[in-house]
Amino acid sequence: MSRITEFYRISPPVPGREMDEAARSKYYRRLRLQAFTAATLGYSLYYVCRTSLNVMKKPILDSGSLDASQLGIIGSALLFAYAVGKFVNGFIADYCNIKRFMATGLIVSAAANALMGVLGLAHSVVPTAVMFIAFAVMWGLNGWAQSMGAP
Repeated sequence: MSRITEFYRISPPVPGREMDEAARSKYYRRLRLQAFTAATLGYSLYYVCRTSLNVMKKPILDSGSLDASQLGIIGSALLFAYAVGKFVNGFIADYCNIKRFMATGLIVSAAANALMGVLGLAHSVVPTAVMFIAFAVMWGLNGWAQSMGAP
C-alpha cells in the first residue's frame, strides 16, 4: 500500500482499559472535552479561512487589481468546489482517519489563503489576467479543502 493510503487509513480501535467506574467516567469526560474543543477550534479555523476574501474585497477593488465581476467569479469558484467537494469528500471521509482528513483540509485551505496573499502582494508586477486565474484556482482549491471539514 502507498504511504498516502496508509496515512489516511482508519486507526485500529484502542485496546480497552481496566479501570473502575469513577476513573472511566473521568476519562470519558476528558475525551468528550477534547473532542468538543478540537471540533470547535477546527471549525473556527475553517470559517476564518473561508471568509478571508470577503474581508479583502474592498481593498482589492480600491487598488484596481481586480474588478467586481472578477471577484464574483472567484467567489463562485469556492462555492462550486465546496458543493462538489462535500459530495465527493463525504464518501472519501467514510473510509479515512477523519482527524487526519480534516487536518489536511485545514492545512490546504490555509496554504491556499497564504498563496493568495503572497500573489496579492505582487499585484503590481503580475498581469491582471494571471492574477484573476490564479485567484480563481486558489479559491476553488480553498473551497475543495473547506469541504473536507464538513463530513
